[in-house]
Amino acid sequence: MIKKKKLALILGIVFGFVLLDQLYLHFWLSSNSTNFKRSLDIDDVRQLIQASKDAKVTTILFDPVILEAWHGNSDVAVPGVCIFLCHVIGPLTFAVTSAQLRDKPAFLSRLAQLGFTVTLFSTSDGKRSHVFLFRYGSPLHLTVLDVNSAAGYLRQYALTGPPHNMAQVKQYITKDAWDQIKVDRAYERLTTKDVKIDGVELTVPSDIYTFVKDYRDAHFIPCNESRATFYNLKHMKGETPEETRFKHKAWKLLGKAKTILDQLKVPFWLSSGTLLGYYRQCDIISWSMDVDIGIFIEDYTYRLIPEFENRGLRLTHKFGKLSDSLELSFKEEDIKLDIFFFYTEGATMWNGGTQAKTGKKFKYIFPAFTLCWTEFLDLKVRIPCQTEEYIRANYGPAWFTPVRQWDWKSSPPNVIENGEWPEAQWSDVIVVKE
Repeated sequence: MIKKKKLALILGIVFGFVLLDQLYLHFWLSSNSTNFKRSLDIDDVRQLIQASKDAKVTTILFDPVILEAWHGNSDVAVPGVCIFLCHVIGPLTFAVTSAQLRDKPAFLSRLAQLGFTVTLFSTSDGKRSHVFLFRYGSPLHLTVLDVNSAAGYLRQYALTGPPHNMAQVKQYITKDAWDQIKVDRAYERLTTKDVKIDGVELTVPSDIYTFVKDYRDAHFIPCNESRATFYNLKHMKGETPEETRFKHKAWKLLGKAKTILDQLKVPFWLSSGTLLGYYRQCDIISWSMDVDIGIFIEDYTYRLIPEFENRGLRLTHKFGKLSDSLELSFKEEDIKLDIFFFYTEGATMWNGGTQAKTGKKFKYIFPAFTLCWTEFLDLKVRIPCQTEEYIRANYGPAWFTPVRQWDWKSSPPNVIENGEWPEAQWSDVIVVKE
């Protein structure tokens, strides 16, 4: 009885989506002269999967909406009824790797023989990025993933191409889906499993919950190599051996911090001087003498300090408290890692600072930001998506010009005084171990 009710509810939701889809189709047809079949044809999917098997290409169902709907109701199946796949709005997305498309040219040829119109998109440097397959129903979409072996992630390039081809596929894609594929994206490496959805044998991510979460947060911003080259030509005059050694140690420290925080599932991003070096020169600032990262205070865990200490990083100071201006510093050898915790206040975000000798508090205010991925020195790390706004808040409009003398209490344009810690609290909020 319970299962019948659940099935009825799911079918009701599905038919609701179908009704919305038909309304969308009616609206689109009223303003366009070309008719097309918008609903997915399940035989198109079967033919794609068969062609994949024949060519020994792993084609992964990569559609988060369908995967999430199926994952929560995988026990529901009605013979002969397409419950999940057939009611996708827009193209159904699969993923293949760029290496497979390169090494298995017969795959796309076989799809063309089966009656698919194959529309290819490539990046400006010639890498295949997306494939759209048109046959009987709404198109199937293959997103091409580039495997980055050094940094260990999967890269999806933005959809770009000739205006005619872009216009052809855009008419099938919802606004949300369009926003996802018109930007670069990055995903964690994933394992897969074989399942059956609507009677079709498909390959899907092994951990669908993690995949869906990863998909939603996958926006990727590559470092601007042209800007870095210009900066280096204008300002770099060679590094001392000590500066070169510092950069190598700082990179190792950042990598270790990433490993620890990834294991704790604590998101972090490049901040302060480390972010400035990334954005300005795609490198670590050789005279900065520390590594700076940010963490939202909501993501703090009491396991953080013990985990860092267990990995050989010595806690040198702990300022503030969980509810106000928390800041941690660790050292590995002679390199310092500063962790700034960020608080949300209206339309702004801020992190705190404390002067140990006086108990004075400081607040560094930033416009609200979201997080994106990037690759920094072979590490997949987060940065504020609004990178330049963040840097301008912290360093002002002259951020491109190197400054070697910096006072953390007065130099940043976004710093304000924020009162003082009561002396009775100093033993708790000003902990110095150096």
